[in-house]
Amino acid sequence: MELYVKIIKLCIIIFFILSFLSSFAKAQTERLDNLAACAGVVIGNGAVDFYLGDEQAFDVAANIAYSAYLSEVFSGVYKQNDLQIADQILGGNVDKIIGAHNSESFTSDVYEEVVGCYRALAKQLIDGADTIINNQDKWNELKNTSIETLKRMLRAG
Repeated sequence: MELYVKIIKLCIIIFFILSFLSSFAKAQTERLDNLAACAGVVIGNGAVDFYLGDEQAFDVAANIAYSAYLSEVFSGVYKQNDLQIADQILGGNVDKIIGAHNSESFTSDVYEEVVGCYRALAKQLIDGADTIINNQDKWNELKNTSIETLKRMLRAG
């Protein structure tokens, strides 16, 4: 009977550990998704500046957004599928902000979202400073290539 009680206690402990780990992984994925969403909003806002003739403002916005986003990508252990979804979220929000500008529906709510995203990315830049400094050489080429690709796309249409 004692062995049976010990096995049940062990199973309960394992259940709680697995539940905790699952919750932690979900929270990490949500964090990645939220940073991707904000990076997309900021890049989209920078793209609007680009359309309006301010390429330097786009470069700064994209640099901030990608640095914050990649600092999370490089600090976490994410599945490839999670990274692909986060990239889709980022791209979708770039399109959303450009669409708001193009349809003249860039309201004060959209503006507040942009400002809120700059704040969220600034916090990530501070929190991820060590990751940014330690991994900059690994992702600098990726970041610069992404920025140049976006500018090429923006110039094309």
